Amino acid sequence: MSEKTGVKTQAKFCKQDFLTMYDRVSIEVFESWIEKIKQEIGWKAKGKQVFPPRVAQRIIEHIGQPISLKVLN
Repeated sequence: MSEKTGVKTQAKFCKQDFLTMYDRVSIEVFESWIEKIKQEIGWKAKGKQVFPPRVAQRIIEHIGQPISLKVLN
């Protein structure tokens, strides 16, 4: 995955929000995309997790622009 800059978000996101934004990708695929930043973002393998805007922004910068922006709007 490529690093993108200039992504701004002020919303909190849960894991399901990210899966939806990236065209309903599976959790396994999503985890493979964020492998290099899991520790940095405090990724928890099991259960629900809510990411503050700063962390959500970092994830989007790492993966790239989401396919579906409906969750962002």
